[in-house]
Amino acid sequence: MLKYSDLTRKQDSAIDHIFSNNASILVAPTGAGKTVICLTAVAELIKAGVIKRAIVACPAKVVSVWAKEAAKWQHTKHLNVVALTGDPVQRVATAKGGADIFVVSLNNLDSLLSVNHGADGIIVDELSKAAGKQTKGLKTKSKGGCFVWRVGMTATPVAQNFEKLYGMCRILDGGVALGTNKDKYLQQYFNVDYSGYNYTLRHNAGQAILNKIDHLVHMVEDTKEQDLPPIRHIEQRFDMPDDSRDIYETMKKEMVVKGIPAVNEAVKSGKLRQIASGFIYHERGGMTGADVTETLDGDRVRHAQIWVDNLLGARGVIFYEFVAHLDVLKYTMSPMIFTTDIEEFKAGGKQILLAQINSVSHGVDGLQDVAHKALFYHPVWSRDAWEQAYGRLWRTGQKFPVDITTLICNDTLDDIVVSRVEDRGDYMKLFAAHFKK
Repeated sequence: MLKYSDLTRKQDSAIDHIFSNNASILVAPTGAGKTVICLTAVAELIKAGVIKRAIVACPAKVVSVWAKEAAKWQHTKHLNVVALTGDPVQRVATAKGGADIFVVSLNNLDSLLSVNHGADGIIVDELSKAAGKQTKGLKTKSKGGCFVWRVGMTATPVAQNFEKLYGMCRILDGGVALGTNKDKYLQQYFNVDYSGYNYTLRHNAGQAILNKIDHLVHMVEDTKEQDLPPIRHIEQRFDMPDDSRDIYETMKKEMVVKGIPAVNEAVKSGKLRQIASGFIYHERGGMTGADVTETLDGDRVRHAQIWVDNLLGARGVIFYEFVAHLDVLKYTMSPMIFTTDIEEFKAGGKQILLAQINSVSHGVDGLQDVAHKALFYHPVWSRDAWEQAYGRLWRTGQKFPVDITTLICNDTLDDIVVSRVEDRGDYMKLFAAHFKK
């Protein structure tokens, strides 16, 4: 069993910070031990009488992970960690039974806050996701009392942009650092485009924001590049087939001509991404109209097959986003070589794992033991999801150089997605440079 002394100096430093502050943002890369850091802090806080018990709000896939992690360590095994699962009645009944730590999914957090849980500490796992609509019920006070100690965990605090920092900080400090009015925050630090929906940081605004949240943040420096085998990112580019190009350009032109309002820009980009990805989803509507997914000329899937052929017996992961992609990949590949079951893949049953990006972004371990090559079937908007996905291979335990290939269709929205992801990398560099210890 692991002991307190097995923790690293960087983990000890993080524990000291969140123990000594009633509100903290713990920023640490995938595999840095964020869970044990927070468990240790809770154990110390309960021992010191600072808090009675804590709630952990996390993605549903990792609810069970917290109890398992606590049991691994000598100094946290005594903690009574209870997962709140089942229907609302079952969750409430379990919460009334008492524990040192209640673990609940972000989706079910609101229902827990409406009962007398008795917790005065809270840990928000994947804080960047919690800053959205899932946590509208997370207030300074709940029926169970006031949260006097709060921690948010994240690997990518500015993976998307600096806008989300507001919601993340508001959850933790009630608006002390960045104010209680998001509109004022946006007006002060951002320029808005003609649409009224797209914001860009003003000159030196990023640094000004980071100065205001300096007291909240503790960052565990990412030393993966020093500690792990090298990683190589490869862009595999190809041209869109003529038939698909005609559809793409027609759709692009029609949307401009029709003057689709800015609020629907996501719809427009989604349709163009579909075409670039090799399919288009038609919503027929009406009482009898069935929705149809039309498969286009499959140049992308041909390049995926070439990638598989070039593995030369090695094992690899293909990350996809849309169900249509899975359907095409299943249709073109021999069922003898692929699986969608992570455990089957880890057990060595198949050469290729077809993995939906969001399904493996959290709570999945062990892929690094069986694979060191991955293919992104298309670029991903979310830098967080992208990093979390390939981080399943490039993490502690990996023994071979890691190759990450992304298929990119030239002169399409793919180029914009790649550019945006690179920009978001610059945001993270600014953040890391400020908080580097």
